[in-house]
Amino acid sequence: MENGRAIEILRVEDSPANVRLTQGAIRMAEPVTRILLVGDSPPDAQLLRAILAEPDVVRYEVTHVQRLTEAVRYLQADRFDITLLDLSLPDSQGMETVRNIRREAPGVPIVVLTGLDDETLGIAAVREGAQDYLVKGQSDRRLLVRAIRYAIERHRAEEALARYRDHLEELVVQRTEALAATNAVLQEQIVERARAEEALDAARHKLETERERQRLSLASELHDSVGQELIGMKFTLERVMATSKAGLTDSALAGMKEAVSQCSDLIREVRAISHGLYPPALRAFGLTQALKHVGGDGQQGIPVVVTTDAALEAARFPNDIEITLYRITQEALLNAQRHSRATRIAIHLGCDGDHAVLTITDDGVGFSPDKVAGRGLGFISMNERVANLGGTFNVRSEPGETRIEVRVPSQACATHE
Repeated sequence: MENGRAIEILRVEDSPANVRLTQGAIRMAEPVTRILLVGDSPPDAQLLRAILAEPDVVRYEVTHVQRLTEAVRYLQADRFDITLLDLSLPDSQGMETVRNIRREAPGVPIVVLTGLDDETLGIAAVREGAQDYLVKGQSDRRLLVRAIRYAIERHRAEEALARYRDHLEELVVQRTEALAATNAVLQEQIVERARAEEALDAARHKLETERERQRLSLASELHDSVGQELIGMKFTLERVMATSKAGLTDSALAGMKEAVSQCSDLIREVRAISHGLYPPALRAFGLTQALKHVGGDGQQGIPVVVTTDAALEAARFPNDIEITLYRITQEALLNAQRHSRATRIAIHLGCDGDHAVLTITDDGVGFSPDKVAGRGLGFISMNERVANLGGTFNVRSEPGETRIEVRVPSQACATHE
């Protein structure tokens, strides 16, 4: 057989006289469909052979066996295009027959032959994997040939579909593995970024802490050293003026007075710088008194009302909370003075559960928080400082009211709850 077509070879008889051609010429035979018929009824087999022997574009070659064990042996040893299978065999009955054939020869399509009373069994066999079923005694040549052809084509389509499904599943596995690898890389990058952000936040917090420490150190140095030296210089000049006034010329006396006046100005300036670097009220009396002081010093040019919950009047917060809330208040008051055109500012420090809550409200023209982000109002810095404390920073603004709310966890509030 070559490419599905049998070649009938010329037979040659040797003769001293001549060579006689027995079949004339090489002819191409019709395609062959090889059928394994499995059934225990020889008359049924003869009838089926007779039906399939009628002329057709396809030649049907039927091999008949009566037992399942014989069928398995033939299927393992040879190639068949289709199996016609009776479900009632001497060594196998019902669905087990279909399962055994499919297990031994999964690549061969099956058409089940069932009796008149077993049509439901034939349908069940199709559900088990057979391609079709025929009721014995009701199958003419047209129906039988069509069932054989359709079963073969259906099986080929199922195999192609199975190969395509396997290919798709392989692609899915490959894509899943690729996505898993990509996801692992992304997760690693996310973890690294989170670590970097944590390290950056820690560095910012450390930097801010060190900055406040340096401010405190410089403020103390200005107040305790430079300030005291200036005060001592002023007292010395005043004492010299008092004891030597009679012996001083008018110009010398005027110079001494000018020096005393400059000392007084320098003392006030050094105090102002020192207080700006680190407010003494904050260090000495705590956040509540420091807020009242910054609100009542009159430097904003806008009336400021400071209120606190009664329980917090004498309360002390950790140093990082006190300095953070104080700096935010300073920044908010400076922004209101420069931009709000407000006529009144209200500051309130209170507790909400275990959180300290600072609110700063003004009645100015308002602004859009999204539009002014990063334009020098200090919101980014404020938010970062609050985030370092595990708190939240929110701004809401509209014409007539701007409200800043800061919430930070506080043991002081938890104690007074």
